[in-house]
Amino acid sequence: MKYSVVIPTYNNCNKYLKPCIDSIIKYTNLDDIELIVSANGCTDETEVYLMYLNHVIPNLVVIWNKKPLGFAKAINEGIKVASTEKIVLLNNDIVLLEQSKNKWLEMLDTGHITGPLSLYSKITDKYFIVFFCVMIPKNIIETIGLLPEHYAIGGSEDIEYCLLAEDLGFQLITCGYNNIFPIYHKAQGTMNDEKLVKDWKQQFFINELKLAEKYNLEHYKFLLTNNYERAVFLKDDPVLPRETARYLWARHNVIGKNVLEIGCSTGYGVQFLSKDILYTGIDYDFIIIEVALKQKWNDYSKFICADINELEITFQDTIIAFEVIEHLDNGLELINKLKASCKNLLISVPYNEPVGFWGEHHKLHFLTEKDFPDFEFQYIDENGVLTQEKNKFAKFNLMVCRWTNA
Repeated sequence: MKYSVVIPTYNNCNKYLKPCIDSIIKYTNLDDIELIVSANGCTDETEVYLMYLNHVIPNLVVIWNKKPLGFAKAINEGIKVASTEKIVLLNNDIVLLEQSKNKWLEMLDTGHITGPLSLYSKITDKYFIVFFCVMIPKNIIETIGLLPEHYAIGGSEDIEYCLLAEDLGFQLITCGYNNIFPIYHKAQGTMNDEKLVKDWKQQFFINELKLAEKYNLEHYKFLLTNNYERAVFLKDDPVLPRETARYLWARHNVIGKNVLEIGCSTGYGVQFLSKDILYTGIDYDFIIIEVALKQKWNDYSKFICADINELEITFQDTIIAFEVIEHLDNGLELINKLKASCKNLLISVPYNEPVGFWGEHHKLHFLTEKDFPDFEFQYIDENGVLTQEKNKFAKFNLMVCRWTNA
């Protein structure tokens, strides 16, 4: 045998796995390969089909796991049992196109990391081979190691693996696609199936974050902004003047010790408040809350993932809601709920902002003093200067609003 072909599979036996293996049987000399099927969490006809294949494919190896392992781990389990020096990783949603026997393997067989498709990664600023079809010689795997399993499902393991390979001096070679390389790839056949992988888009995003946190911290922070929905700063980051100004304003206007911040982002605002504040930050996005917790701002802060419209708020001394109201269709109505839940309410909103000025996330526009009866007002311009009156020469002003019933 010359090649070990590793196919991970997770249900969709008749839709993907069977057509894939049928095409391998048709266009491959089976004496030249061992076919390793790494089945993880399959509950459909996969087990019966693999039992049938035992009588068809002479060198079939089946790895059976009752629970889903994720792509990287399923692949790794197959690599561990591979007995040849040339290992091919092949997605189950691939079909080989008409060709002479073994042509696809011969095209891949160059002694380097090879595959039909390479893409550019903004995170690493490098090209990588997409691992839906890739040949990796065993000596390279022995040098680099197995695929990184912390990505679980949802991609990015191929980006990191290729980056590590190039750093160690190994070459990546693209050997054509479609018209040049005789293969058809459905692409994300399993991942895009909500019955098998819930919230698959979110899984891709989480893996992209993991990769960026490791190799491109600025891009990581950009991803966390959710296309500029929120300002993002990590511990020890310098905070921009506008964000600094509003939290210094908050520090001077906080009443009491119990402070709740709505839309807390990474929790960076807590560093501007008094050290004895008992701070709770909430955000609807569990990812940003996890990032906030990782920062370990201090021993008196806690962070909770919650939707403010559904959260039952315990009574607070002060509630902070900086640039939150304009993000909610019912933002102005929410103010009454917040007033009933605290002695002191601190809000900031863009002043008289036209539609589209700050993007898609803002639902309420043209907010001015008239929308906040019983509040006191000050203003922060784009340079972070706090004033009693609006700066009429500024490109924009934030309106900081304080209501108190202390």
